[in-house]
Amino acid sequence: MEPQALAMDVRQLEKLSVLQDEQAPNLVAEMAQGFLARTPARLARLRECLLEGNAGRLANEAHGLATSSGMFGMMRVRLLCKSLENLVRGSGLEGAEALILQVERAFTEARPLLLAQLKCPEVQSPE
Repeated sequence: MEPQALAMDVRQLEKLSVLQDEQAPNLVAEMAQGFLARTPARLARLRECLLEGNAGRLANEAHGLATSSGMFGMMRVRLLCKSLENLVRGSGLEGAEALILQVERAFTEARPLLLAQLKCPEVQSPE
């Protein structure tokens, strides 16, 4: 069962806006664009860790993605990543593949919502 959380919580972005000033009026948008550009590679690393059977690294990757997702308001991604981390740390890799799939789906759902909040163009993933 998928945890209940908002796909996008704009209040998190509002909290980050205090980092902006006259010298960096678009800081949050720039940070979020970097996050969006790097996340597909991070999702791929989750799968790599699973294929390698590396539970420790998978838990660490899930933890990092949970933190940054939460920072940018992707609360469902955050919650699913925390669930993945807890599962792997607690009982191993059994069931991790299904959770990774949910994380990927939640990111795909939240990505355009974040972009709309930032009012910025699509971010291309680095090749």
